[in-house]
Parts: sequence; C-alpha cells; structure tokens
Amino acid sequence: MLRGCTALLVLLSASIASAQDAPEGDLGETLARARELDGRAEHRAASQLYEAYALRCLTHRTAVLEACGEVASALARAFELSRALGDVPAAERIGAAWVGHLLYAEPREAMRIGYELARMHLDAERFDAAEATLDRWVELSPHAAPAEAILIDAMRARVALAAGQRARATRHWRQLERRFERSRDDLGDGPIPRELVIDAVAESRLLRAESDVERFLTTGAPPPRRGLDDHAWFARVLTPWRVRAERRLLLARMQLERVYELGSPHHSVAAAARIGELYSHLADLHSSMTPPSDEWTRVLLTRGDDRPGYDEALTHFETCVRWAQHHEVARGWATLCEQRLNALDPERYPLAAELSGTAVYLPVSVALPPAAR
Repeated sequence: MLRGCTALLVLLSASIASAQDAPEGDLGETLARARELDGRAEHRAASQLYEAYALRCLTHRTAVLEACGEVASALARAFELSRALGDVPAAERIGAAWVGHLLYAEPREAMRIGYELARMHLDAERFDAAEATLDRWVELSPHAAPAEAILIDAMRARVALAAGQRARATRHWRQLERRFERSRDDLGDGPIPRELVIDAVAESRLLRAESDVERFLTTGAPPPRRGLDDHAWFARVLTPWRVRAERRLLLARMQLERVYELGSPHHSVAAAARIGELYSHLADLHSSMTPPSDEWTRVLLTRGDDRPGYDEALTHFETCVRWAQHHEVARGWATLCEQRLNALDPERYPLAAELSGTAVYLPVSVALPPAAR
C-alpha cells in the first residue's frame, strides 16, 4: 500500500507534470485556493489542492522555499478531509507521502497519520491493509521507542479482535501492558504524543474488559424454586447463583476501573457507562425474581436493599453524564447514560426533548467511544 515516491508519482502524474516548473508564487496560490475552498466547505476540491501543493513541494525538492513551509499542515488536512469523505485511495496516497517523506522531518505528525491510516483500514474491515500499514511503520522504525511499540501493539490487538482472533489480541494486550508499565514515566519524551499512547492503552483496556462485561450481562436469574421451600432454595440454588453472579460483576468492574487510572476523559466516560450497565442488569435480575415469603430469606437475598444494584447504576450513569459534560467529550455515551437514567427513574431523570427520539446504542466493541460533541 505504501509504495513510496514512485507510486505517488504514478497516481498524481497529471498534477505533478503540470507543476514541474511551477514558480513559488503558483505554489502559494494553490495553497491559498485550497484554504478558500476548505472554508467554503468544498472539501473534496480542497483536499485535492492541499495534496497537489504538498506533493509539488516534496517532488521538486522546493520545500526550502518560503511557499512550501506548510507542507506538513497541508498533508494533514488533506488526509483528514479524504478520510472523512471516504476517499480511501487519496488517504492512502497522503499516508504514503507522510510516512515516506516526513517521518523524520515531522515524526510526531507522521506517526499520528500512520496510526490513523491503520485505523481507517480497520474501521473498513480491511484487516490485511491495516496489518500492512503497521508492517510498513515497523520497517521504517526498526528500533521503535516504547511509545511507538505500544501503539503498534494496540492496533494489532484491535485488528486481531476484529478478525475474531481473540487469543492473538490477548497476547498483544499483555505485551502492551508490560511495555506501558516499564515506560509509563518516560512517555512523551519522544516523537509520539503522550496523549495518543494513553488513549491507546485506555482503549485496549476497555476492549479487554468487554468479554467480562458481556459475560455478566448474559447472566440470567436463578432457577425457580420447583417445590423447594425458601430455606432450601436459598441454600441450594440462590447462594451458588449469587456467588457466581457477584464474582462475574466484580471481575468486570475491576477491569473497567483500570481505565480510570489513565485519566483519559472519553474512555473514562465509556467505562462509567459500562459499570452502570452492570449494576442496572443486577437490579433487573433481582426484580425478575419472585420474592420469598420468608422475611429472613428476603433480607439475605437483598441484603436489606429494595433493589440491589439500583443505586450503584444511578451513580455511575450520573458520573458518565457529568464527566462527558465537564470535559466536553463522548456525547454519544452521555446520551446513552441519560436514556438509561430515564429508564431507571423517569420522574427524577426526564429526557431532554432532543433525546426523546429513537435511541441508538453504540457498543464499546467498536473500540473508541462515539465521537466527541
């Protein structure tokens, strides 16, 4: 996919040929025109001009000219626009330009673009292309710093999980965690922004927790009494069921709470939402049971609560909404939490008018929480 300058010249031969002798003024005019179109929301044309400007500068080695001082920002914007427009060939060309030409001149931005290029392929379920992007990254950075290695492990784990290779994903998650624990105090010293690494680790922890979350959410209510009296049912049926259910809930919650320590706001919002769902399911399980007639058994079953899990669910859904509002992130998760609060207590948590339409559930297995704002 990333085939260097030769492929770029073939793909854009017409644009480059017309610019072989382009004076510096023409380059400046091309960039100005791209920005003008961008400001008028004519994004496809703007992306093409940003790309043409950058590649003219790179191909003709005119980056020393004053007019070529915006190569990095032009390529970055062209990549963002082409990706948003779903123009995969353009995004691949631009990603190739970044990694091939600017890896050493602009390492932080080049790494970000390469990472997003792999994610673009992953989102489109082009797993081989995502792996090829990562392989190219490793090829160009054979002695990857810890931060780069963490990002590569995180993306390989996502690709493996999306391809149904959970055992392979788990191996990469474990390796990622070992790298992170060894180097967490030194992250941010190299070309990779610390925030990008933290987000990758947080997302990986969310994904790794999902199997435990789903395991608890598929837990059903205990079997009915079938002729047993309250005491026999409590001892033989309910107690083993409760030990198993509470253990599953605790394992899932512990995995999700590991996301909090990283301080990534939007991933923390997602973790709070998922913990709220755990306790909401616990409350539903208890609500579905026929309460025992014996008061002593009923108290043991509920531990004195009218609806075990209900208050914890409210607390975590409220936390989800507050964090999303405070940090202005993960509005999709906040909307989900608002809807769940309304389902638990419609009078205390009425839905805002804009939330009263059809709810859309966005599962954490997509990797990142819904886009901010």
